[in-house]
Amino acid sequence: MPLCGTIRPVQRVTENRSLDRGLAILESLSLHGASSLADLHARTRLPKSTIRRTLGTLIRRRIVRRSLGDQLYRTNVVMPSSLAGPSQGEGWLVDRAVPHMIDLTRDVGWSCDLHIFERPWSRIIESTRPLSPFFQHRRHIDLQVSAFASAAGRAVLSTWSEGDVLALVDETDNQLAWSLARLGIARREVLTLLRRTRSAGYAVRAHRFSGWTPLAHTLNAIARPVFRGDIAVGALALLWPKGYMTPARFAEIHLGRLAEAAAAISADLSPLQAVSQIASRDAVRVPPSGRQRYPLRD
Repeated sequence: MPLCGTIRPVQRVTENRSLDRGLAILESLSLHGASSLADLHARTRLPKSTIRRTLGTLIRRRIVRRSLGDQLYRTNVVMPSSLAGPSQGEGWLVDRAVPHMIDLTRDVGWSCDLHIFERPWSRIIESTRPLSPFFQHRRHIDLQVSAFASAAGRAVLSTWSEGDVLALVDETDNQLAWSLARLGIARREVLTLLRRTRSAGYAVRAHRFSGWTPLAHTLNAIARPVFRGDIAVGALALLWPKGYMTPARFAEIHLGRLAEAAAAISADLSPLQAVSQIASRDAVRVPPSGRQRYPLRD
């Protein structure tokens, strides 16, 4: 018999299979972005039934979300193995906004898009288009649109000071996709447009705005900013076909309900001061110099 202490203790590896599978799914979503069930099955090699059960738990705990717009799964957290991923704030914004977006579409019938502002564009992060009884072109979630061209981008810019707006104009001067030159708008003209936006209480698309597809170009939009504290971090846009009604007439009917939904989202975001910034890193680097007056006219 060996003397006491001469035998090394056996190291037992303890594992939790369910936790390991959940982490594998989160890792895949962090590395590859929005994914379908088939995508996750191909990348993780896990059975689809297991993935469904695990996703159900992750969604219930608000670690993963399933977008209304395209039915794809997205993570609200970033795994250490991922070099890049969505900000946690983006998930919080979607989570707080979706109930109000659904109620808005149920009340008015028309669909709405939720945008997050990221210099120098506005990015769609959720949409109720599949829930609207009226067919509207399904735009891909995560699509980036010019802040100067889109109604959502203009809604955010209307809360900035004129100095901050002109700084963004200079920043995008050599970026054709995001610059004013592509829209045929002069430097000083943009300030006049934003003053009109504040006065009207809603933002509209640029006249020369063209969507990525012919169907997208047939839609019109009005938008209101969404605030986190005193900073507009995004906007809520209500959509309808261009030939159906003018923006002014559409606003007369639906602006009040749109403003209520945007205000409700902002109110739900207010207690989240300890959560990471919803605005992108670049937007936080040069923040607007305060919230502008943004009236609602009935």
